This record gives sequence, structure tokens and C-alpha cells, in this order.
Amino acid sequence: MKITIKFILILLATSFIVSCSDDLETPDVELTVDNANSSVGETITFTITGEAETFVIFTGDENHEFEKSHLAVTAGLDVDQELVTLANDSLPQIRTFLTPYVDGHNANAGAGNQLDLDAIMTNIATQVDIEYTNKLTAAYIIWQYFTELEGQVSRDIVDMYYEDNSTLLAPEGGFSTGAAINRYDKTYEYSYSQAGTYTVTLIATNVSNKQYSGSGYQDDRTSSGNEYDLGRTIKELVITVTEP
Repeated sequence: MKITIKFILILLATSFIVSCSDDLETPDVELTVDNANSSVGETITFTITGEAETFVIFTGDENHEFEKSHLAVTAGLDVDQELVTLANDSLPQIRTFLTPYVDGHNANAGAGNQLDLDAIMTNIATQVDIEYTNKLTAAYIIWQYFTELEGQVSRDIVDMYYEDNSTLLAPEGGFSTGAAINRYDKTYEYSYSQAGTYTVTLIATNVSNKQYSGSGYQDDRTSSGNEYDLGRTIKELVITVTEP
């Protein structure tokens, strides 16, 4: 009997832990502002209603635009994946870059081991608009067109003349940042320095308990953001700012 009761208690405790881990709520929040039609330099107040573990507001002006934030730019993408592409308008630059290497090789090579720059460029042109998720792969492909030269030449071409669209690259000027809001004092005062129309974005987030895998912390003591589920709500409103 004692064994049975003990088993039931363990089972109930286990069920409680699992349900807590799975019971992640998406925040139910709203964002309002006391003056959606303000003037440059005028202080306005944003107010958040509802509960969440973290709040961040992107005010929509320069360096605070949500669409240029790390969260928006990397959404649904593998942030560790490279992505390079050759554009057609880079071909003349590559030809200029390769010319001294080809000429230097031909000056020292025999008549039967000459490189044809025109043929090399024709082959490289076949790589236009092909996406490679690894720079070394792209470099190896074009190196096949001039194996008499060092491999570093092809790696330099990819680094200098291929368009790098890797997720790790921030937008021009860097990733935009938002303002973290105190979850116990959910108001935020702000004034705009330039006239314009701005989309203000609120990100409200709840985080689950750690989702253990394998042996948990017994063999591997490291932690990763992938081990946590997120419940996230995004709210937007538009602010119009005019000259005083």
C-alpha cells in the first residue's frame, strides 16, 4: 500500500512539472499613448496594460526601428548560416583583380600551360545568382577554373566581390535597439527629435521553463536559448510628429 501511494505521489509530481513546462501563455497585452499627434521635442507617454515577463518598445525612429532589430532580421533564419551570391556587375571587378595573377602565371609558364582570362571569366559568369551557404564552397567552385593559381585567390574573390547576405550581417548602421520596460511600472516616456510618421512596436514575451534534453545538466552544463519556448505578442501603433 505504501509503495502504491508513493508511486502515485511521484506520478502526480511528474505530471505537475510537465504541465508547468507545457503551460506557456502568450501575453495578452495592449499598448496605448497619451498623444499620437505630437510635436518635435514634446514628451509623450506610452502605457502597457496586461502581463508578461519582459517588455521592449521600439519607437520607430532612426536606430529604433523594429524591422531592423535582430529579432526581426533573423526571424525564421539560421543565424549561423552563410549565404553568398555573385552579382553580374561584379564581373568587371573580378576580371581586373585576376589580370595580374593570370599575367604573372603566363609569364613564367610554358606555352602549353597558359591561362586564358577570357575563358576563366566566361566560366565565372556561370556562377552569377547562384546562392552558396558556405563561402569555401563558392571559392572551391571558381578555383576549378584556374587551378594553376593558389586557392587563396579564389577565396579573396568570394570575400571581396560576392554579395554576403549571411544572417549574421547587421543592417547598414547596425541592428536597431528597443527600450526595456520595467514589468512592474509599464510606462515609457519619449520625445522625437525629428518630424515624421513612426510605427511604434511593443514586444511582450513569456519564457518557459528549461526544456531539458539528454542527461540535462548531468553531462553537459551549458545552456542554450533553444532550450526555452517563448510566448510572444507584438503590438503596433502609429505616431505622427510635426514641427512645433
